[in-house]
Amino acid sequence: MEKPVAISLNNISKTYKAKSKYPTHALKDLSAIINKDEITGLIGPNGAGKTTLLKIILGFLNSDKGTVKIFNEHPLHLSVRKKLGFQADMQFIAKSVNVESYLKINAHLSGVKDADTNIRYLMEAFHMTSSYKKSLQSLSRGMRQKIEIIQAFLGLPELLIFDEPTAFLDPPSVFELRDFIEEKRRDGITVLFSSHNLTEVEKICDRVLFINEGVLSGDYDMHTMEPGFLEEAFRKFRDERISL
Repeated sequence: MEKPVAISLNNISKTYKAKSKYPTHALKDLSAIINKDEITGLIGPNGAGKTTLLKIILGFLNSDKGTVKIFNEHPLHLSVRKKLGFQADMQFIAKSVNVESYLKINAHLSGVKDADTNIRYLMEAFHMTSSYKKSLQSLSRGMRQKIEIIQAFLGLPELLIFDEPTAFLDPPSVFELRDFIEEKRRDGITVLFSSHNLTEVEKICDRVLFINEGVLSGDYDMHTMEPGFLEEAFRKFRDERISL
């Protein structure tokens, strides 16, 4: 029996500076399926095309070729945006904006009902209630990262997309995020995230997609893999690159 599909990628290609002498081929005819109700990790070396792919999936960047469907609709379709939460690879920082205002603005834009209750629940879940009235600029990078993660969960969307969510997080915060995702998995959420933290990817993911030089070079069912498999896959990639 086929699993329901959350994200469908069909022959996605993207080239930066296509008319220059040295174009960058970020993605090359990449196709993949992200199953609904699964946690999928996106891994690969720096410059592999992970962030470009996430931006195209989110509708923030147009591909040169290929199509993206989320729940069988265009990424920018209103029905999709209502079901989608995301954390970008950049943090929003403003001296004049505090955590409360930032989250309430995002909750309003996302159409969250009873925003105060939802925000309070998420702040407690990530142990951030003491920072509610603080300015974003006053927070450490790790704490700002947690605020970005919290805003992604506003409204408890069906699909979450994260770009390096554990960057800047200390170990307890990584555990909090993992536990929260595991809890929401039981409620049927779908998660796609890129990461260089192979340990966390291995612990939480149902599937892992390996991208190298814009090409999908591995699609792994983690339930069938031995512990440490991802590290070995990266070591193999490193050795092959050194030998070239």
